[in-house]
Amino acid sequence: MSNYGIENSGSGNVTISGAVAMGTGTSVTQHGVAPVAGPAAPQDPARAAPAWDAGVVTVLSVETRAVLDELSKWGSHAEARTRQGAVFHEFTREHSGRTVRLVVTQSLLPGQHSAGGTVEELRREYAPRLVVLVGIAGSIHPDALLGDVVVAQEVIHYEPRKVTPDGVLRRGRAHAVTAGVQHAVNGFFTAHGEPWPLPHSPGHRALRGPIGSGEAVLADVRADERHYLREYNEKILAVETEGAGLATAVHASLGGTDAAHAWLVVRGISDAADADKNDGHHELAARNAAFVFSSLLPHLAG
Repeated sequence: MSNYGIENSGSGNVTISGAVAMGTGTSVTQHGVAPVAGPAAPQDPARAAPAWDAGVVTVLSVETRAVLDELSKWGSHAEARTRQGAVFHEFTREHSGRTVRLVVTQSLLPGQHSAGGTVEELRREYAPRLVVLVGIAGSIHPDALLGDVVVAQEVIHYEPRKVTPDGVLRRGRAHAVTAGVQHAVNGFFTAHGEPWPLPHSPGHRALRGPIGSGEAVLADVRADERHYLREYNEKILAVETEGAGLATAVHASLGGTDAAHAWLVVRGISDAADADKNDGHHELAARNAAFVFSSLLPHLAG
């Protein structure tokens, strides 16, 4: 298979390998095995950096549970913890003759800044070739229905603005995925159909399109942000509060190759970003997003 979205140099089949790169004081737990703690052995960063294919960022605990449950079906699972308390869930699987490694971590807080900080920590500890934000979002388009999943190849940051005596002038910034990730998503929808009816969740689909990202949680159909996004691009499907921070942090990361700047956002629709917004459908949306992300993996990892 072609490696559409990321690269891997292949450095051996080690189930618990993230801890080696995480520094003194890291503790590691493999399912069914007692924790192991102590100083970590030194490792050549040039070998460690390309060993992790993807880093997954979640924000809410319901999102983290959904991703862990889905990936537990996918491969072996271990945990690593830094001295500061950050937890990294490591998954390893043999695929197409090589070892594929993923790591999952939850952002400390909701919001753009925390998401960006989480990306920096992921890059420092694991240097994944691809960073994926998986979780929930609110729909602002009739095509994105409750329980659907949006694969976002473009994120529009709608917060930048100039405040003048005559009103607010918004200066939206668009972040697009790399060509490699775009090819991977194209391959996924070519294989599954577009939109893809989710086989495990009747009536729900995976579709792709741009999303809006800002600090404000929108719960009003009359919100200025919604009007601005419709004017910016009528195809924007959903809004959320971390995608722009993640995309910016990945773009600013060290490394000049296409793969070093690879990112993607996968969001399940949990509400309509209106006055009826609540937590009632968070689990449905999170689980559907996790399922779609897992289904994307063969195309992203090659």
